[in-house]
Amino acid sequence: MVDIQGVLGALSPQELEQLRAGGPEQVLDASLRDAIDRAAGGPGEGRGYYVVRGPLFPRETRDYRLRSDVAEELFGLGEQPQAQTSRSSPEGAVTIA
Repeated sequence: MVDIQGVLGALSPQELEQLRAGGPEQVLDASLRDAIDRAAGGPGEGRGYYVVRGPLFPRETRDYRLRSDVAEELFGLGEQPQAQTSRSSPEGAVTIA
């Protein structure tokens, strides 16, 4: 089972910033893949968090990108909460609008 929050939490602030700077569709370079592997538990362990997009061969030209659910978590691209139908009063009591 994947632990997206755990892996993202295990990345350094610099690694997270580098991922965020590249955007959700970035091609991951070797240093970012290594960082994800390390955060996931060791060499090769991060392969479930990034995927190959495009041709598999030749191996040297593979494009590795974040898996869509990982990118959604990192960039907040998931579903947005629906509008609230209630609001809190200053005293903390909930009133129905």
